[in-house]
Amino acid sequence: MRFCSTPVLRGILLSILGTPLLVVDGQETLTQLESRGMQLKAKGDASGALAAWEKAARLNPKSARIEDEIGFLLSVLGRREEAIQHFDRAVQLNPKLAVAHYHLGVAYWLQRDPANGIHQLEIAVILEPDSFDYRFHLGHALNATSSYGEALPHLQKATALAPQSSEAWNQLGIALQNTGDPRGGLDAYGRAVSLDASNLDARNNYGLTLVNMGRAEEGMIQFRRILEIDPESSVARLNIGIAHLQRSEFNDAEAQLREALRRDPNSSVAHYNLGLTLKLEDKLEKATAELKRALELNPNLPEAHYTLGIIRWQSGDFEEAAQEMKAAIAANPDYAEAYAMLGTALKQKGDLHGAVLALQSAIRLDPGNPGPHNTLGQVLLQMGDTEGSRRAFAEGTSAIKKKNADLARTLQKEQ
Repeated sequence: MRFCSTPVLRGILLSILGTPLLVVDGQETLTQLESRGMQLKAKGDASGALAAWEKAARLNPKSARIEDEIGFLLSVLGRREEAIQHFDRAVQLNPKLAVAHYHLGVAYWLQRDPANGIHQLEIAVILEPDSFDYRFHLGHALNATSSYGEALPHLQKATALAPQSSEAWNQLGIALQNTGDPRGGLDAYGRAVSLDASNLDARNNYGLTLVNMGRAEEGMIQFRRILEIDPESSVARLNIGIAHLQRSEFNDAEAQLREALRRDPNSSVAHYNLGLTLKLEDKLEKATAELKRALELNPNLPEAHYTLGIIRWQSGDFEEAAQEMKAAIAANPDYAEAYAMLGTALKQKGDLHGAVLALQSAIRLDPGNPGPHNTLGQVLLQMGDTEGSRRAFAEGTSAIKKKNADLARTLQKEQ
């Protein structure tokens, strides 16, 4: 018995036999559809490529790779929610397809779902530990969520895999700086800038680190180079102002900060630093206005609350000073200096028990600072606790000796 060999009949027979159907739209096979999809994607025709891959998916509905391709193209077209559905189906069809986990992680991240995004990126790294893209994006995401310790090994691996990546070195610098290694961060930022002079984020980080390490003039050089590339950068002007402030060049600092605010009047950081500059110039009324404006723009800016509290304390308004210090602590529960000043303000307004609690918190957070120990000694003496007072003063003296010894060792190393 002979069968008539037609495309439709061949498709029916193949379907009955359990083999994926290969024929669609006349004579176009699955292989041809995939090839056309890849060619159109390479040409930048995302819509055309998507149509080809969707046809391929109808021929082979259980292909994780095809689902991943569809998800990728939907992402390119801005249809992220649909893309996530296809990436999710891809990882269900093949849990070991690393690229699908990677794409799903990036899609979740772009949808502002960092928990799911990081989880999928972690799976991709486990499946393919030597992929630069997977390591870099996981490290970048962890940095963005302030998980710097977790980010560090991934970014170290990323820079080893692709040592010419400027942005990988920049992200490594961020992780190092925020895990207590500013010198390592400085080296990483320097490497990033040397690889790509136009990486302004890395150059800005490089300059800020130099300023924070007491090398303000070198930092200003980096900020000025940013202005050469981007004359409209209010951030660079802001940071030049901060560098002048560190060098106690108050007039220059004020000029740069006002220029930064002219370009970006809603910068809470610029208003704060201008307020700090004016305070240091003893222009307390103007300083207060700038600090209040900073807090209007960002109510949770702990440094602005702290500096405003200092101004209140200097004017003898200990109640307002205490309230500002409490606001600073609410914004940053580890703010040792704010606890110390809160203790001082409460002491001066007669709340000795509150002062003790605040000063004990300051000591817990920064035991090497002699100031809170000595203030605590004074408070305990007022309360009649002579033994506790003696211990507090003794601990303050020990802290001073340790600080002097540490300073001597640092100076010897620098000689």
